[in-house]
Amino acid sequence: MVSQYRVFRQIGLAAMVTVGLMGSVNASTVTAIGGTTGTVATGAAGNDVIGSVFGYFGAELFADGPLKVEYTYLGKEAGDTNSFLVLGNLQFSTAVSDYGDTASETLSLAGLLNFAFGANQATPTVTNGSNPAGGTGVPNFFVSFYDQFGNLGALSGSSGVIAFDDGGSPADADYDDLVVGFNVSAVPEPTTWAMMLLGFAGIGFLAYRRRPQPAAQ
Repeated sequence: MVSQYRVFRQIGLAAMVTVGLMGSVNASTVTAIGGTTGTVATGAAGNDVIGSVFGYFGAELFADGPLKVEYTYLGKEAGDTNSFLVLGNLQFSTAVSDYGDTASETLSLAGLLNFAFGANQATPTVTNGSNPAGGTGVPNFFVSFYDQFGNLGALSGSSGVIAFDDGGSPADADYDDLVVGFNVSAVPEPTTWAMMLLGFAGIGFLAYRRRPQPAAQ
C-alpha cells in the first residue's frame, strides 16, 4: 500500500512539472514601433469599416517573441482593387475576398510581422517595416489595438486592426481601403517543447517501473 502511494505521488509530481512547463509557453505580444498617434479621419471621409478610432500612423508591428498571428479580412470601402499579402503570398483582395476570410503566420523568433499591402495590385506597395508616415496621397497603414473590453483605441494588446489607405484619387486618408484584423497567440519555444516531452516521458517511465509484476512460479 505504501509502495503504491509513492508511485502515485511520483507520477503526480511529474505531471505537475509537465503542466507547469506547458504553462511556461512564451506569452509573446505585438508592439507598434515608431510612428505617431492620432485619430483616423472623421466626417465625410470617415472610416466606413471601423469608424473613427485612435491609434498609430506610420508604425511597424513587431513581435516580441515567438507567436502565431491570425489575420482576418474585415472589409473595405475602395474603388481600387487592393490586396493583403503574408510572407509574400496574396491572401486577401478587395475584388474577391469574403468578409471573415483568414490567413496566418508563425514567427519562431522576435521580429517584424511579415505582411504587406498592395495598392490596386497584387504585389507589395507598403510593407511592414517601411510604412510611410500618414499623409494624403501616400499609401500607408494605420494600427489600433483592442482594449480589455473589446473596444478599439488602445495602444497595445494582443489583437487589433491594420487599416490601409491606398492613396487613391480622390485622396481621403480615411484608412478603409482594406481593413484587416489581427490576433496573436503564444507558441512554445523549442526548449519548452523538449522539456514537456521529457516530462511526459518521465510519467510513462514511472508508470512502467511500478506496474505489478507477474508472481514467480
